[in-house]
Amino acid sequence: MSGPIDSKYDTTPLPEPEKPADGTAPEPSADNGKDLSGLVPEDKVAWDTPPSFNLDPKDVNSSGSNPPEPKPGPPSGNLRVDLASLRTGEKSMLVEAREAVAKYEEVRAHVASVKDTVFGQTAKDKADTGEGHTSLASGYKPPQEDSDNPFASAAREFAAEMNPAMERALLQVGSALEKFGEYIALLNHSGQVYAHTDRESRFPPPPAG
Repeated sequence: MSGPIDSKYDTTPLPEPEKPADGTAPEPSADNGKDLSGLVPEDKVAWDTPPSFNLDPKDVNSSGSNPPEPKPGPPSGNLRVDLASLRTGEKSMLVEAREAVAKYEEVRAHVASVKDTVFGQTAKDKADTGEGHTSLASGYKPPQEDSDNPFASAAREFAAEMNPAMERALLQVGSALEKFGEYIALLNHSGQVYAHTDRESRFPPPPAG
C-alpha cells in the first residue's frame, strides 16, 4: 500500500486571516457590509448562429482612436486557411459558452435570491403563545413577538463578509465568460478577414487595348 500523495496544488489557497496579538476580533475586510451586486454581470450568448464569413469584417478597434498603420513586414509564404475547420471550432465553443453561461446565471440568480437569509441572518425564536384564556384573573399572558435567535447576530456578521466575497467571485466568473465571448467574436472576425482577403486576391482586369 502506497503512502499519501502530496498534491502540487495548495489545499488552502486563501491566506489565513491574521489574528491580532491581543486576541481581539480581526479587522473587517474593505468590502464588509457592501452590496456589490451591481458589479455582477448578467451574461448571455448573443449568437444563435455565428455571422457569415462572407460578410465584410468590421473594425474591432474599440479605443476610438486611429492608431498608426503598422509597417508591412517581409512577404509571407503560401498561406492556407481552412475556414470550415475554423467554423466547426467556433460552433463548438459557442455550445460550451451556452452551457457555462446557463450554469453561471443559475448560480447568480440563486445567490441574489437567498443572500439575505441563507446564513441565518433572520432566524427567529418563536414566542410563547400564552395559555389561551381571555380572563385577566386566569393569569393570561398575551402572545409576545418572535425574538432573534441567539445565532442571528453572528450570522449577520458572517454575511457581511461572505456576501460581498460571493459577489466578487461571481464578478470574476462572469468577467471570464465575457472574455471567452470576446475570443469567439475575434475568431469569427478572423474568418471574415481571411475570406475578405481571399475575395480581394485576384488579378486585376487587363489594360484596355
